[in-house]
Amino acid sequence: MSLFEESSTASPENPLLTGMNDQQKLAIEQTEGPLLILAGAGSGKTRVITHRIAYLIEEMGIAPWHILAITFTNKAAREMKERTTNLSPYGSDVWISTFHSMCVSILRKHIDFLGYDKNFAILDDADQISALKQVLKDLNIDPKKTPPKYYVARISDAKNQMLLPEDVTPDRYTSDNFKQVYEKYQKMLKSNNRLDFDDLLMLTVHLFKQNLAVLEYYQQKFRYIHVDEYQDTNHAQYNIVKLLAGFHRNICVVGDSDQSIYSWRGADITNILSFEKDYEDAVVIKLEQNYRSTQNILDAANDVISNNPAQYEKRLFSKLGDGARIITKQAFNGDAEVEYVASEIKKIANAGESYENIVILYRTNSQSRLFEQHFMKQNIPYRLVGGLSYFKRKEIKDLVAFLRLIIDSRDDFSFERIVNVPTRGIGATTIEKVTSAALNMGVSMFDSIPVLSQSLSNGTANKLLAFQYMITTLQNKINELNINEFIDLVLEETGYLDMLKAEDTIESTSRIENLEEFKTMAVSFEKDQLAGIISQEEMDVNLDEMTTHQKLEILLTDIGLQTDVTEEDVKSEKITMMTIHASKGLEFNTVFLVGFEDGIFPLYSSIEAGEDEVEEERRLAYVAITRAERRLYITNARMRMHQGQTKYNKISRFQEEIDDSRLDIQGGGSGHFASANKTPFFANTKPKSTKPAPKVSTVNLTDVKSFITGDKITHDKLGDGVVITSDRNTVTIAFSAEHGVKKLMAAHPAIKLR
Repeated sequence: MSLFEESSTASPENPLLTGMNDQQKLAIEQTEGPLLILAGAGSGKTRVITHRIAYLIEEMGIAPWHILAITFTNKAAREMKERTTNLSPYGSDVWISTFHSMCVSILRKHIDFLGYDKNFAILDDADQISALKQVLKDLNIDPKKTPPKYYVARISDAKNQMLLPEDVTPDRYTSDNFKQVYEKYQKMLKSNNRLDFDDLLMLTVHLFKQNLAVLEYYQQKFRYIHVDEYQDTNHAQYNIVKLLAGFHRNICVVGDSDQSIYSWRGADITNILSFEKDYEDAVVIKLEQNYRSTQNILDAANDVISNNPAQYEKRLFSKLGDGARIITKQAFNGDAEVEYVASEIKKIANAGESYENIVILYRTNSQSRLFEQHFMKQNIPYRLVGGLSYFKRKEIKDLVAFLRLIIDSRDDFSFERIVNVPTRGIGATTIEKVTSAALNMGVSMFDSIPVLSQSLSNGTANKLLAFQYMITTLQNKINELNINEFIDLVLEETGYLDMLKAEDTIESTSRIENLEEFKTMAVSFEKDQLAGIISQEEMDVNLDEMTTHQKLEILLTDIGLQTDVTEEDVKSEKITMMTIHASKGLEFNTVFLVGFEDGIFPLYSSIEAGEDEVEEERRLAYVAITRAERRLYITNARMRMHQGQTKYNKISRFQEEIDDSRLDIQGGGSGHFASANKTPFFANTKPKSTKPAPKVSTVNLTDVKSFITGDKITHDKLGDGVVITSDRNTVTIAFSAEHGVKKLMAAHPAIKLR
């Protein structure tokens, strides 16, 4: 009897359970039926998932090809695959992928049931905008009044709800022309054999619902399903999971409602909150022990998140000791905040901390500017996370467009991108004529060239025909060469490589290096990944017998899924700066959480939108705090320039929610407010207020007093205030919102130090 036909009971000494706490063991051993694992930050959820998969194989005798694990990023999927393979010799046969990658595999095998060709390509974000610009132009819609990004968001929302253009109703989408735009956009994609990222999910749901045989096939194939980061699933992903788990019901979802921070891109927190309603016999296991942070940091996170009503109750704890208290600092202004952070970083680095273990987190990308400017002046090495994706570089997108057009000449998006690259004298006017001709003839732009050329000038016609001949020649040669040789031929025949060599600049040299790296990637894909894809998707083809055309087709589809490969993915000997959203899943020894002010964090727009938005901002604060392992700094400023105006913001309400006993409130010359409730005594400037700035009042007197920035004063009529600036004769003071900022004579008898 084979391993996969037997089952056995794990012994207490089972190595897959070694080192696990009691709750983790329960989560691994609970193999049957619906299971919700509520995994707090730093609780070892990936370790639990991978050990659970290995346990199913090694102890329960489940065939690895009957196990599915879905996560959200390619990086997370790779890490999970590697860990699972290290735990079990059969781990490499488990299907572990992102939602989108799984859907591509399913659609590549069955999308013909929906009327699409199986060799579809994936539309990236930039091409999606370009497509919608063309749609708006065709429909005579002014893109300045209603920009393409508006329709991108609305179309994405419709697809998330599994609504095709014919399903759109006025009650949900009130725009008069939305249905028209959506319909034309979908027709354009289908005629080009393209899918956007939302299509991958929506069409998979439609496929399952319209073809029960396909659904039943995958229900039997995936008998044990794992979903990581379940709190981040949208409506379409929720439906995919529910449909796949509908027969065997061995569904294990792992997530944390306290870390649901992506509603702006469709994530629905109710998916995880309603799991027990969806599966009434569900078992819920809480992982509350944190393995990376000290208790003071966790207590602060617990304090903040406890103010959110919609959550599963849990309280993180650590066995790493209380650790240092959280250092809070209110600087005089934004520049002073940056100077303080820089000085603390230098102290920490001088004490032996590596720069790579330090991160600065902010709510919005614009907050990085002051830090970048200061760090450059101070020669402090830093890196910004969120760099340009390798696959979004111009030279890579150009090469991919050439290859896609060679693989499928119906691809108008690729045609438009490279028909005049390098420059061939085919301008915008000619391209418009090709577009119009293709539309009238009902064919692709590439296929319209022979007929259209008859009505063009000889010069223009010859240029188009020469381009078509070049692509056709490459199509005929594709299967005579291997992938590496064919890419070389494409770069040579198209003139692209000669163009870059002729530029002879540092940038063009870098682009050539990137193209060389593309070849390395392609060879590696053929050697290390292609066989796995063939096996996983159960393709009826032998790797040794595959043509270069077939290999490139799969490679290009895989490239379309590479959305999280950035220039610098790993830590380096530099300070890291990133938004809090980008920090999800990472941890650092020392974290500086900057701009912790109402209006910045939480955002003004969230405060105005109401409690639901503030609750998501609070979850974001919870994520930010729990990125810290040993040291956490929270900083803000009394006043700062924001969007061209001087703002006087309150300290963030999230800081006020942290118990004072956990804080080390720093004072000093930069002027920290030491009030009991940690809130400045002047009120917050109301967001989006049309009220004019407070007038500056001047009073003339003769006696001279000396004040310094940060002095706390009281005025007989105006009340308490803080000195912002002063010189020999005058002093500028920030009072409450009622009185604003006033410039007074320093000798005014009504002004007294407190």
